[in-house]
Amino acid sequence: MNKASLKSFHSTGEFGRGFYRNHCGPTAITNLIITARQTREGREIPTEEAARVFESVASMGRRYLIYNRKHGTTDLFLWFYVNAAFKANCEGMLRPGHRYTLSPKNARKVLARGSFLLLEVFGHPKYGWHQMVVYDVDEAGHFIAADGFEPRPVLLDDHTIGRGLFLEIKTPQQAAGHR
Repeated sequence: MNKASLKSFHSTGEFGRGFYRNHCGPTAITNLIITARQTREGREIPTEEAARVFESVASMGRRYLIYNRKHGTTDLFLWFYVNAAFKANCEGMLRPGHRYTLSPKNARKVLARGSFLLLEVFGHPKYGWHQMVVYDVDEAGHFIAADGFEPRPVLLDDHTIGRGLFLEIKTPQQAAGHR
């Protein structure tokens, strides 16, 4: 299994059919957890197991009143939600860092440290108000994203990444070395 295949690109359409709505936040958090677990275990996590992780994450968000089906995830409390979901599903493998204003320069700077990005885009032409993951930058300088719409990598350039904020997600190597 190569390194690129360890990244998780699940979409909202795969989870909570008929019950969940506006669940891009729990899906993005699930993708991060699945990526960390796949990296640690060196295997692809089956879809059924990913669905159980999603259910854990979404249920936790509902219980803490941070996620609801009508309005989605409350951005203000995202750090706390992510931290709790990581502790429950991948203890010590990931941890939320600082929040930054979304710009290509800020995104590349944080990605260069080996972190992932949990994007919160606002008024995006394609995504509207949405949360998604950016894992890296490809050789052409495009951002490699798990956008929650497609079950595969999506490439975003400097103009299509959008505006908003992002939460730095410290990766397994960083979490182990910098507590």
